[in-house]
Amino acid sequence: MLSWLSLSWRAHINIEALNMAESVGYYTKHRRAPIAIYDEEERKYVLRYVPVISGECLGHGYQLWLAYEAKREGLNVCSLCERGELVKHGARITLVDEKLVTKGPEEIDSPERAQRLEEQLIRGCVVEDVSGFLVPTRVPVKRTSRFYVGYMLPAIEDISVTTLEPQFHVRHAPSLVGRETEMPESGQAIYYVETGTGIFTASFSLDIDGIGYTSMYEIKPVVDKEERVKRVLCAVKAIYPIILGKFGAKRTRFDPDYEILSAVASIGKGLPFNVTPGHYRNYILKTVKRVRKTKDLGGDFKVLAYIAERDVEISKDVETTDTVEDFITRLILEVENLLKK
Repeated sequence: MLSWLSLSWRAHINIEALNMAESVGYYTKHRRAPIAIYDEEERKYVLRYVPVISGECLGHGYQLWLAYEAKREGLNVCSLCERGELVKHGARITLVDEKLVTKGPEEIDSPERAQRLEEQLIRGCVVEDVSGFLVPTRVPVKRTSRFYVGYMLPAIEDISVTTLEPQFHVRHAPSLVGRETEMPESGQAIYYVETGTGIFTASFSLDIDGIGYTSMYEIKPVVDKEERVKRVLCAVKAIYPIILGKFGAKRTRFDPDYEILSAVASIGKGLPFNVTPGHYRNYILKTVKRVRKTKDLGGDFKVLAYIAERDVEISKDVETTDTVEDFITRLILEVENLLKK
């Protein structure tokens, strides 16, 4: 029976440059995207361009923390993933370098060989097991990611406080001023970095059953039960730094003021159930109501929540925690109990 974990959270983020899209001269632009929202005054949907943080940005950060957790548990992580090069054998030369093939990717020329290569890659790296890969061999070896994450967006209910603002900066080296004719460097360089502010929400899902199993031509376990449990728990533990905002670019000088306002998670079996995204403060209550309805469809889920902001609607039968750390700890325990069933 399908085992599924899903969570969403709301975060108050000020002065962030976590996802920069491009540079135009000395101006570095924040990633932005159009979203459709319902305007109560105009009584119709309108388009708004807002600062966003891409799913690729969150996904990259998650995989780095997954590699860290796996190494801490003594599990296999390939050398590329360990150092943050998430090629995941998408570059064919890596197959030769690691002696997975002797001549080249054209050797994988049948479903049977592709199946064996998938097993080797899953066994050899937790990150590739959980995060998937696409190997461009003669018969391509494709593995869908077991975790799902999308763009981090401004919460629709609080979109009025979302904005982008360029920050002016100057790099100044007095000893170089006036010596431009001697060398190409300038003693003073002006630049702008665009920063975003707002109440943001993000969602994350994890297909627990798919971890440690092949999926391309045949579904079968690749690692033993004990190691599979460790891999699943590492996948859950790696969520913690992502919820805390430990991802993205420009952290050394633009580390944002980041506060988690609330979070909700569901864990259970039977359906690929995703919690309601945190665009509105009643998202936890909506999630609980939906979970109750899943029982009619064969689902069996438990809901956990963390709340630090005001005016969040919640049901009395939802288990809440006082800290994010307790929230993740309870989530790990629930996953452990699920794996024992």
